[in-house]
Amino acid sequence: MRVESKRSMRWVKAAVAVGVSLLSVPALAQDVGRSSTGQEQQRRGAFLLELQPPALDGSLYGVRAEVAASKDARLAFGLMGRAGGWNRSLGAKARFTGVQGGDVKLNFGVGVDGRYTLAFLADGTVRPFLGMAVGYEEFIARATVASPDTKEYTTTAFLEPTLGVMWRPGSGRVGLSARAGPGFTFTDVRTLQVSTGNLGLRTVYPTASLGLLVVL
Repeated sequence: MRVESKRSMRWVKAAVAVGVSLLSVPALAQDVGRSSTGQEQQRRGAFLLELQPPALDGSLYGVRAEVAASKDARLAFGLMGRAGGWNRSLGAKARFTGVQGGDVKLNFGVGVDGRYTLAFLADGTVRPFLGMAVGYEEFIARATVASPDTKEYTTTAFLEPTLGVMWRPGSGRVGLSARAGPGFTFTDVRTLQVSTGNLGLRTVYPTASLGLLVVL
């Protein structure tokens, strides 16, 4: 009887061990799945969209669309575009001399853009970065609103290195982006002649902008 009871206990222990092993397999698979999912989320790329209101470059609105390896990657590259309307604002005066003699319009500006995040401060909420934009833009000048047919055009390439900062509360997907720096124009920097005076495109100008940042 003792031999039979010992054998039965052995079978019970073996059955319990097998049961525990079988129960542990789904949990282990779940842990592995979570780990692989986390790695996939870290590897998944991010799309950064920046919308800009009127800025010191003479634009009334602008957009930057960038891609990165992840939402916390240091490097991001993409495209940028901006446009404006007829005005004699501070932005137009920052790009031209003699603006008091006529109206200026930024017809369009397009280019490539990149940024490098220097640090992640306050758990990623504050992120200073270096930016660089290179592109092509066209301006139109006219003497007065009363004579819209009298227009002068100029096209130029631009180079804009900037120092900026991103503010993303809780390291989230929505925040603000501010940048400032010098800009350089070249290729066609001729003087625009209008009936009330001459407008000269500056070869060096200041840039500053504030934008709404969305990370997808």
